[in-house]
Amino acid sequence: MKLDWRVVAAIAVVAVLVVATVGYLVLAQGHEKKTLRLATTTSTYDSGLLGYILPDFEEKYNCEVDVIAVGSGQALEMGKSGDVDVLLVHSPASEIKFVSDGYGESRTLVMYNNFVIVGPSGDVAGTNSSRNATQAFVKIHDSGTAGSAKFISRGDNSGTNTKELSLWTSAGFNASQFSNSWYLSAGQGMGAVLDMCEQMNAYTLSDDATYYQRVSVNLIPHLNITYQGDPGLFNQYSAIPINATKWTHVNHTLAVDFKDWITSTDGQDLIASYVKYDHQLFFPNAPRNIPATMSRGIELHPGMPIGTVICNSASVGRIEPIALVDVSKM
Repeated sequence: MKLDWRVVAAIAVVAVLVVATVGYLVLAQGHEKKTLRLATTTSTYDSGLLGYILPDFEEKYNCEVDVIAVGSGQALEMGKSGDVDVLLVHSPASEIKFVSDGYGESRTLVMYNNFVIVGPSGDVAGTNSSRNATQAFVKIHDSGTAGSAKFISRGDNSGTNTKELSLWTSAGFNASQFSNSWYLSAGQGMGAVLDMCEQMNAYTLSDDATYYQRVSVNLIPHLNITYQGDPGLFNQYSAIPINATKWTHVNHTLAVDFKDWITSTDGQDLIASYVKYDHQLFFPNAPRNIPATMSRGIELHPGMPIGTVICNSASVGRIEPIALVDVSKM
């Protein structure tokens, strides 16, 4: 049977269109951007760090990162519910329990900076001459009860809020009993609390990264760092992929990609290069970048006894046990 050339041509056109459509769909599916849900403390967002480093991750992994900036306590609660894929937080004791309870797959140290006491330029409480952070808090308390100073707490169960409450306890006070005539609980992120302190000439405990970012854009011209330097004000940040055996719907692959990327040489170099107001805001300390004999580079996994530490050996490039330390102090 001899086919009409017009029928043959029509069949050929349809075939080409079908092949092209299928090819486009396959190609589009292969290039479809994935989304990573990242719950993190407000300081990494308010400081501008995430806006600086995340484009590199998104480009390399063809994805978008949905950043949820809340206090570390709330971020951990979101992780417990499987509402996010990965955490970047700074509340060590709570993180260790989170992983030990099976909500997190592992806890890997990423970077650190320091907490500082910030207050009005006149430093009416005289904190700048304190021997340590605890004495500085005693001075703020005494000035507050005397009516000459105010203190604004994050009041949001964040890592900064947890550190602040521990300092009041060390100073011999119960912050829940303070009068709101001088002690205010804001329930806000770090940037918002610093703005409130600027308006009210008040003190607060802040991470230094958010403080310097705020200073660099002249949002808090009348606030100074009035006390810093106590080793107890060390502020460690960690990455925790959510345990995919507990929450099967999380994007485990991309969460691990994020943890691997932010602790890689590229991720760590980006963190180190972020500078505001002539200050490096975060200092990378992922396990691969420190000697194996240093105990700050740890990963903690479910089922490991508290106090057991494993660390990447910089010399051989693998993970191996190195020490037993009190990880609650990391």
